Amino acid sequence: MIKLTLDDALYNAAILGLCRIFDHAGLPYERDGQSIEFDETNLENFSEKYFNYLIAEYGHDTNYAKLINSNVGAVKDAKHLERLNEIIDNFKKTLSSNSYKNTYPFLTEVNFDFLSEVNKLKRITLKKKQTIEEIQPNIQEMLELISNIIAHLRHPQAKRYLVPRILSYNLIQGFWTNVSFLHKTANKKDIYKTYDEYFTNAALNFLEKKKDEKKYEKNKFHCATCENKMSTVSEAFDLTWLQRIGVDAARKSSHYWDHQRDIFICPVCNLVYSCLPFGFRIVKGKGFFINNNRSVDELISVNSVSLGDGQQEVTRDELESMAYYKIIDFMVNQTESRKDLEIENIQIVKYDRDMESRPYTYNILSRHKLMLIDECKKEFQHLVGKFAKLDDEYISLYQEVINRLYKGQSFTDLIYRLIRQVIDGKYNNITNIYYILKISNHQYKGGVHFMQTEELNKVRSYGFYLKKAYASQETKLNGISYRLLNALKVKNPSKFMETLLQAYSYKKMEIPSIFVQILNDERKFETIGYAFLLGLHGYEGNTDKEEIKHG
Repeated sequence: MIKLTLDDALYNAAILGLCRIFDHAGLPYERDGQSIEFDETNLENFSEKYFNYLIAEYGHDTNYAKLINSNVGAVKDAKHLERLNEIIDNFKKTLSSNSYKNTYPFLTEVNFDFLSEVNKLKRITLKKKQTIEEIQPNIQEMLELISNIIAHLRHPQAKRYLVPRILSYNLIQGFWTNVSFLHKTANKKDIYKTYDEYFTNAALNFLEKKKDEKKYEKNKFHCATCENKMSTVSEAFDLTWLQRIGVDAARKSSHYWDHQRDIFICPVCNLVYSCLPFGFRIVKGKGFFINNNRSVDELISVNSVSLGDGQQEVTRDELESMAYYKIIDFMVNQTESRKDLEIENIQIVKYDRDMESRPYTYNILSRHKLMLIDECKKEFQHLVGKFAKLDDEYISLYQEVINRLYKGQSFTDLIYRLIRQVIDGKYNNITNIYYILKISNHQYKGGVHFMQTEELNKVRSYGFYLKKAYASQETKLNGISYRLLNALKVKNPSKFMETLLQAYSYKKMEIPSIFVQILNDERKFETIGYAFLLGLHGYEGNTDKEEIKHG
């Protein structure tokens, strides 16, 4: 039996990936606390299980899937024709790419010349005096060609080779590279054989040698992640092939004491690390892994969020949001005596393929942060999929808020920038800003800065009333807004109150007594000030219209 025990975050993600492959293949393994155990027969022809899982989990998000699901339909007008030409362009570009051309030789059961057939595809031009009916013979010829190509792309062997080859570059290469089927010399080799030659065979050969207990006991080189020992350095592996992880001892031995390499992993752990991409949930090159390492059972459970069925695919923000609620639901289901223990120090590892120099970021979700997410579930869910343009770049409001939460940072800088955009006429979704303000307000729950939602709504209503008073003086109102906003930015409650008094006095209105609170509490000053500005720019909300109408 092979025993693997949880260790650091990436190794744990790799073990989770291995478990997912076993589960998908229906292979037995035992989970015992922080360890898993399985028979070495699980590793035989492991490439089949590895790529079958890859295809099942991520095959829907490939250009191969787009090709076989191309739906041209009847071409009845110029718009339909343009759609047909776009599909023709996509077929020609994809099927003529190097990754496809290098894979065709392995499709021995597919009696079809993809390159020859795709070269027959030609864009169709509708000339000025032509009708769509006159070019129907050409259209029909292209449609039949596309249909024939799709039929052969659907062959099981075509899917078996083409999809993993595409995903090896689009997904796996973001986690590891330069070995096995991702070695620079392996682009024309059989992806299955290359995987087994580098990973599977090395692991099985090592396990076979390990059966000679007398010889094995003499081995001196210990694996850095498991209990295995190796007889020679040449039998061991390092982690240089993992993206931005590990040290190349051959090129830079100065990282080791006395320039002597002393960190090795065994062939079994080398294979386990190849499963690292499958421990993360990936959407469009970004993903996450929840490192709840109290046990393998809990690790699997808390990471069990779905990517969708490919038809209604979830976004990265939606997936991450579901993951946090999964953590909360998981903790709620624990006994009261364990709840406090489970809620502390849950590590979140986020992955971003585009951040080549630092693809992984590590954050800790504490009890306070998770309870904030739970209490503001409605607000966080509302922000999923919401974007705003700041500094000529579109940002995800959900990610901006969740990243500040991770780091324990205030949300007021984001609120300031968004309200500034509102006053400048460049952003108009004040509802989103209000939800961020509510999350910010909850961030200080339990302290002197916390305000009830009813109080926030009341302050907003005061802003709304003042706006009505200045209904015919838009320029003057914007001037007041800028001065109030600048006072908030520099945390100057005296300047804020001075501007407010002038605004109310000009309209001979009495200033609400709640504003007295801002003079001796910085957090309440910011919360009340931004809530007032939201009302000043017309946000009435859906839950308190009666309050605004009647004061």
